[in-house]
Parts: sequence; C-alpha cells; structure tokens
Amino acid sequence: MVEGGFSVGAGALPNSVREARPLPGERAFSHEGELRGTHLLVVDADPLVRELIGAVLRVDGAEVSEAVSAEAALEMLGDTQFDLMILDVGLPGLSGFEVLRVLRERSDIPVMMLTGSATLAERVAGFDLGADDYVLKPIEVQEIGRRTRALLRRVRGASTRVHEELAGPGGLLLRMRSHEAFVRDALVDLTPKEFAVLRLLLDRRGAVVSPDNISLAIWGYETFGSRNFVEAHISRLRSKLAKAGAPDVVTTIRGVGYVIR
Repeated sequence: MVEGGFSVGAGALPNSVREARPLPGERAFSHEGELRGTHLLVVDADPLVRELIGAVLRVDGAEVSEAVSAEAALEMLGDTQFDLMILDVGLPGLSGFEVLRVLRERSDIPVMMLTGSATLAERVAGFDLGADDYVLKPIEVQEIGRRTRALLRRVRGASTRVHEELAGPGGLLLRMRSHEAFVRDALVDLTPKEFAVLRLLLDRRGAVVSPDNISLAIWGYETFGSRNFVEAHISRLRSKLAKAGAPDVVTTIRGVGYVIR
C-alpha cells in the first residue's frame, strides 16, 4: 500500500518502485484532475509498475492504457491516438529504443523513458531517437505524476506557438510542421533534439541561453546541470550546419551560454 490508499498487489513493492513521499508542505496527489481529457499509454513488463503508475495518473484524471511488450505497444499505437507514452527501456524482446524508433517514423507524441541505468551515452541515444524525458528506476510515485504534467504542459505550450517557418542567419530555415532544417534550400539531417535546440536558440535570437536553460527547456529535469550533455549536442549541431555551409550560426559566449545573432 502506498500513500493515497493505492494497493499495488500482494506482497512488497517491487525494487523498481519507491513509495510516494510528499515534499514538505505538499499533499500526495494534490493535482487531482489536472490530466482530465488525456489518454496515456504505460509500457512496462512489470504488472506492479504498470498498476502503480496507472493508478497515480488516473487519480489526476487521465485515461490510461497498458502494454506489457513492445509488440503490444506498437499495435496499440497503430490503433489509438495517445497524448503521451511512458516507456520502459528494458522490455523483453524488442527494447524500448526500438519502439521509440518505430514510433518516431509516424508520430511525435511525447515519450517518457523508464530505465534502471541511464548512462550519459544511453540518455544521448534515447534523446537522439526522440525521447522527451527520462525517469530512473526505482521510480517514485509523485515524480511520475509531476513529470507527466510538466511534459504535457511543455508540449501544449509549444503547440500554441507553432509558426510555419523560422529563418536564421547563413540561409538557415526551419519548417515547424515537418520538423525540417534547410541551409540555402539544402536539407540538413538533424535529430529531433538537435532540431529542438536550434529552434530554441532561434526563438530567442539575440539572447544568450545558458546550458542549464537549454537542458530544462528541451530535456526536462533529468539533464539539468549537465553542461557536457548540452555541449555534445551543440557540437554535433554545429558540425552538421558547417557541412551544410553555415558554420557560424551558433556562437558560444564563454562561461555564459549560446546565442544565434
């Protein structure tokens, strides 16, 4: 039994789940109803994890569907429009990364990855495939709720600010609906997160954006404070733009951040 009165089955909680512990001054499940009208998919081989996450999200008002395997998840994704997916990396058979790779060929719904050992290399790989957030196991009930609400707010906020095109220096052009970048009409092959970083800097053109702010805006709390993580993405982005003929688009302000002038 966890706080809020939810039973997750007989026996103790699995090692992949922590009991919910409210922050000082905060009551468990204090955002009841905030997810009303959303349909979420939870993909994890562990039935107790699925049950616990589903219970928490349903209290917030969400409709929650569950899948036990990659194959089941892909079938459901083909039949149903979901607002967000919570996806375990370590699924039996096809991995969560494989599910994400297939999904990104046909959908841009936000995806939160669950993992027991997210190294920097693994997080970079996941984000490059199009993951929006990572949660480390053992998970905490309230963290799942907070991150789900925050991720959906970011996505909804971004959708209200969509422009058809966004131009930059050096012949750079971003097409928002297709998520494509061009330099003088030549397509630049960017990952979803590289495109998101470039768009963020163009949206704030002329302003210096710190690595921490980039991390928060694009990846959420998990990478906050990891300057090397952001620097790696900026480096690859610069390399691709340079090969396309736009080498000086992103400027580094040492000790402060990055800017597109």
